[in-house]
Amino acid sequence: MNIILNFILYFLIFAIIHSALATNYIKSKAQRFLGEKYRFYRIIYTLISIPAFAPAFLVWIKYSGSTAPVYSIPDWAYLLIITVRALALGIFVYASFQTDILSFTGLKQTHEKPILVTSGAYGIVRHPLYASGILLLITKMEMSQLDLIAVLLVSIYLIIGAYMEERRLLSIFGDEYRKYREQVSMFIPVKLVRKLLSKSE
Repeated sequence: MNIILNFILYFLIFAIIHSALATNYIKSKAQRFLGEKYRFYRIIYTLISIPAFAPAFLVWIKYSGSTAPVYSIPDWAYLLIITVRALALGIFVYASFQTDILSFTGLKQTHEKPILVTSGAYGIVRHPLYASGILLLITKMEMSQLDLIAVLLVSIYLIIGAYMEERRLLSIFGDEYRKYREQVSMFIPVKLVRKLLSKSE
């Protein structure tokens, strides 16, 4: 089978599994089945999602250079791209610490009431993890056909995931999240730039 079709197939299998596990229907079934142990659902979700993504990831890594090249960053843009990628990585790490990535993945159990984080990286955009992840993907130094397909699929999936996350956050935080959404942009910090420009006038 064609390498690109292989990747698409594996990625779609991952996307179906990952999305299904995040639905309220599956969560309610799991809650009834697991009972008190449902508090471990997040880590179960993570432990299933990682091997589900592994086949697509391994095809991507192994055969990236085997498909035709699409582009290579010219020398004059190298420093600019390195700077952008370093900034994106910094935001990703900062946002990870802000959201307590261990609790998010289920590796650390917590019974604390969820808190809406609106400062730091989350004061720049509402989804800094997704935004910085997409930025790291699209600023790859060299892009083959397989890279391009992978970047497009993963980016689209992250964007869809962000919209689903918005619905969940609205159900949890209500008007508090609506106000936050009015003040901070989703992926591109347009509202922050406008705010800074208006202050400088």
